[in-house]
Amino acid sequence: MARVAPVVPAETDILCEHCGYTLNGLPESGNCPECGQPIVRSTIEDRREPPAWERDELPRFAAFARTTAEVLFRPARFYRTLQTRRETGRARTFAQSHWSIAALCFASAAVLHSRWYIVTIGGMRPTIFDSWIAIAMVAMLVATYFALDFITRLAAKLTALEAAYRGIRMPYGAVLRAMQYHAAHYLPVALIAVMTVWVYVTLVDRGVMSVATSTRYLYLLCAEVVLGAVYLFQTYWIGMRNMMYANR
Repeated sequence: MARVAPVVPAETDILCEHCGYTLNGLPESGNCPECGQPIVRSTIEDRREPPAWERDELPRFAAFARTTAEVLFRPARFYRTLQTRRETGRARTFAQSHWSIAALCFASAAVLHSRWYIVTIGGMRPTIFDSWIAIAMVAMLVATYFALDFITRLAAKLTALEAAYRGIRMPYGAVLRAMQYHAAHYLPVALIAVMTVWVYVTLVDRGVMSVATSTRYLYLLCAEVVLGAVYLFQTYWIGMRNMMYANR
């Protein structure tokens, strides 16, 4: 049988923020017929507002740090109170800052790891590699930054398409805005990666650890890749779940 596509609610429709039921025409003093939640929690008392980064109450760095902390440590609350139907300029600036920090960390980890492998395992003279290290660092930094930007746009596009397929109202602009704040979650992943590589390479260079431990080191990096991917997906899902039925 041919699939009957569900109808995606219009932007003007009022949805219950708890279950997604269409509340058009119902009095705000009532409750959702589907789940019983007060309708005002989806309208005038939805608590959705711009994050600290988009308000002018704090200095820029303090607002950046506060918003980053809210995204990292209270993601469910952050996305439950995030206004999704706003322009994405400030959100993109927030994402660009975190992409830059993450790109610097990932690029440093990649260059340090490559130097360890080529010099320690491959036997190349350090001076030969060090003569190219600046170029390698810049190339990795630029490539990683644009990769993070591309992945964010791609994830937002696929999420919007999947939501439309399932009849859920999640327009691309709203999803992209949420994904741009999700960029803060690259920070712990990138910091752990660069610290792992830097500590191990330093210990090997100083003779504290031998090359024989390289297998354990590589296993640790592989585990971090897997756990990092799980962490990023889990926080992504927390964000999408808490803005899925947002009306504004």
